Amino acid sequence: MTTSRENFSLPHPIRCGPTAVALWLLISLLGPSSYAQTAGKASDAATPVRARHVLGLDGVKNNTLGTLTVQAQGLEFKTSSVSGAIPVASIQDVFTGQDSRQVGGKFFTLAKMGVPYGGGRVLSLFSHEKIDSLTLEYRDTNGALHGTVFTVPLGRAAVLKKQLVDLGAHTSIPVESQPEKQNAGGNK
Repeated sequence: MTTSRENFSLPHPIRCGPTAVALWLLISLLGPSSYAQTAGKASDAATPVRARHVLGLDGVKNNTLGTLTVQAQGLEFKTSSVSGAIPVASIQDVFTGQDSRQVGGKFFTLAKMGVPYGGGRVLSLFSHEKIDSLTLEYRDTNGALHGTVFTVPLGRAAVLKKQLVDLGAHTSIPVESQPEKQNAGGNK
């Protein structure tokens, strides 16, 4: 059996003129940069962040999901039924951290127990999600010291801390503008 090049050619070759190539080049070069500029401006505004109130805010139950917003007056946590606020002037310290939590709920826990020969442990390795924590120390109107803890999506706690510090909140640990990457030897 002999094969020739004619059997493998496209039935209709695609032809592009110089205008189509120039238009494609313009869109591919300017598209991502204009998107990045608009995304950066949107993140600077006081946009609400999905958060979980772990504990500490008066009038809000522990482990409540809601939205966290930094406003000119302070930090506000809202749910569909309750809300709580912490004035910027009363904030004594702001801490951020990273953690992980197991996802999947009761169904995933039961599924792990049903895997034979200890295979559920392997499933646990893949069922974790990284999150940020935002902890605030603040004083109430009587001068008593309180603390509250929120968990937010990864990368959002540092942004919230920077917004609070820009409004005048106190912090003992300075805000990092850009985290430095360490090389394999541990040096910066």
